[in-house]
Amino acid sequence: MLTYTTDAARACNVSLNTIRNWCRDYGAYLSPGASAIGAARAFDGRDMDVLRYIARLRSEGMQRDAIIQRLGETTFAEIDDDQPSTQTGNLAQIAPTTAQEGLGQAPAMLVALQAMQAQIAALQQANRRRFDTVTVLGIGICIGLLFAVGMIVLAWLYGGR
Repeated sequence: MLTYTTDAARACNVSLNTIRNWCRDYGAYLSPGASAIGAARAFDGRDMDVLRYIARLRSEGMQRDAIIQRLGETTFAEIDDDQPSTQTGNLAQIAPTTAQEGLGQAPAMLVALQAMQAQIAALQQANRRRFDTVTVLGIGICIGLLFAVGMIVLAWLYGGR
């Protein structure tokens, strides 16, 4: 299930601007939908775990660079378990060695797909709004032209007598 910026801010007990700043500062650890620029940000479950983890680290007084280092050393499972990291590096750097490990990446691909679908939906909604504005403007211009033509016809009919 996708969460949007307002709900993410509420869940982390921070402002909307803080969430936006975190998306900019820690975007490498979030899905593409969370780092969207010019579209509605959509956070998946892992993104929400990362944001809550960042909020917790910030509440402990940790600064940006230290948080980036901690995120680089932390895996998704460790965030869930709330245990210190023993791994140095990112999960993305570890190649699956068996077919079953490769299957474990399918949920991550599904999450990425959902994030992309959310971005597409946001772009389609923005496009619909623009279309509605253009349609209303076009109708207004047509009505104005019809009114002007009607006035010219009336002036010609009654002005000629």
